[in-house]
Amino acid sequence: MAMSRTTQAVPNGGYAHPGILIQPEELKILIEKKDPLIRIIDVREKSKYLTGHLPGAVQVWRPDIEDKNHPIPGMMAPQGQIEDLMGRLGINQKNTIIIYSDLYDHARLWWVLAYYGFPLNQMKLLDGGVDAWKAKGYPVETEFPRSGKVGFFFPKNPKKVDSLLCSLPEVKEALKDSKKIVLDVRSKKEFIGEEAKAGAVKAGRIPRVTWIEWKETVVEEGPDKGYWKSAEEIKRIFSSKGITPEKEIYIY
Repeated sequence: MAMSRTTQAVPNGGYAHPGILIQPEELKILIEKKDPLIRIIDVREKSKYLTGHLPGAVQVWRPDIEDKNHPIPGMMAPQGQIEDLMGRLGINQKNTIIIYSDLYDHARLWWVLAYYGFPLNQMKLLDGGVDAWKAKGYPVETEFPRSGKVGFFFPKNPKKVDSLLCSLPEVKEALKDSKKIVLDVRSKKEFIGEEAKAGAVKAGRIPRVTWIEWKETVVEEGPDKGYWKSAEEIKRIFSSKGITPEKEIYIY
């Protein structure tokens, strides 16, 4: 599958790794060509999915990628659970996966697949998400696509990206290190303890952390709503909070 190496977000991306993103225009061309290697995943609740999803997209939601047996809710699903999920969706390890949502959940699925070693060059995040697709007047469907179960297996000896996941002791140590930043990216109400996500043990935040709400990195209004902001703008946002490239970031 041929992909553009010059892909950037609508507001002049300038990213270090622009290939992680795919624009709606590019994806539309691949769908129209019926590229056999493409698989599209919609990471939204089923009710939203059924009101209109990208052609051929299969549906995944948060519980599907969370550990069903862990006493703490929201923990990353084990490798076998993710392999079974992908296989049931008709996805194999040769496919290129295009992931989208209407918030941030597509990035979580990307993170899980990347952690277990799925090749980064076979995963794309749809810039702007489902809203950008609809805003361009592109077609949507309201039915589940037919997809038979296949075998899906992560590489046997993957270059697992251990830096994508940290432990509680590591976070505690990071709080003591001026070269490290523990970053809370939840909503302001969650950060100050006025709200708690469903399943959270209690409201509040880790003491002494830095806060940047996740949506500060995306365009919030106008024709580019939902697209990633430019690299330069994101860099300014992070730098204003003392987050610079030489520091390690621990995100939650």
